[in-house]
Amino acid sequence: MHVRCARVLHSRREILSAGAALLAAPSIASAAESDTTQWLSYEQRLKARLVDAGGGEFIGDFAHDLLAEANGFRQAQRLPGLQWDEGLAACARSHVADMVARGYFAHNSPEGFRHSDRVSLLCRDICAKTGENLARRDAPGQRSLPRHFEAMWEASPGHRENLLNGAFGQAGYGVVRLGAAVVAAGVYADLAVRLGQALPLTMKSDAELAPAINDSSPRIQYVSLAAPSQSSSWTVTPSDALPPLAKGVWQLRPLRVSSGIRYDVLPGPLFQIL
Repeated sequence: MHVRCARVLHSRREILSAGAALLAAPSIASAAESDTTQWLSYEQRLKARLVDAGGGEFIGDFAHDLLAEANGFRQAQRLPGLQWDEGLAACARSHVADMVARGYFAHNSPEGFRHSDRVSLLCRDICAKTGENLARRDAPGQRSLPRHFEAMWEASPGHRENLLNGAFGQAGYGVVRLGAAVVAAGVYADLAVRLGQALPLTMKSDAELAPAINDSSPRIQYVSLAAPSQSSSWTVTPSDALPPLAKGVWQLRPLRVSSGIRYDVLPGPLFQIL
């Protein structure tokens, strides 16, 4: 047995010890360059993977035990526990199943979609900064336990940073077993804004944004919209008229006051204007 660790910031691999492979994505990543068809196709692929473990089997109890392990670690560090979020769990399950089905192990899908893209496609009612931990353990003749994965993450700086991020308050896990291999993912979010209702994936106009934005908690003060691969170039208050949006894929990006006149841009759901 061996361990491979691939760091997303340095794009390198190294042998660490015996038993598993690890991946950590500690912070928000930019969206992949894709046209409308690719975005919608990927969303459909993720949803299909939620009911198809790629030839393996989902282990729901294992996933919930990973949350309990993480919360025990956080409690020992005097941090509040993470709350299970089913939307984040869907992101974790679908990605693990996709990796198993297509035989890869990475934060990026073969098309280039990242964990932040999965959150923006499947979590239709949150706007938040997120992180992702991945691990794979091949242990023929041995039983893989949640404690094994948690111990690996605790011992790796990038994974540990996600587990002990005090801003993260929500998490979801997905685990698939295929033969002797067990593959796990944890997705974490600070859940800075919960929208008033789930944002539709497809809309006829931006007017359909209003119900989700107006009833958000906490209330959204400023809104920006941009194509997934572009930076936001303007902001408005929820009561202002939005600039006309062309047909295509857009992302809701509320702004949160961080200090003084500084704001954090919070990635939200992706949607398509028909």
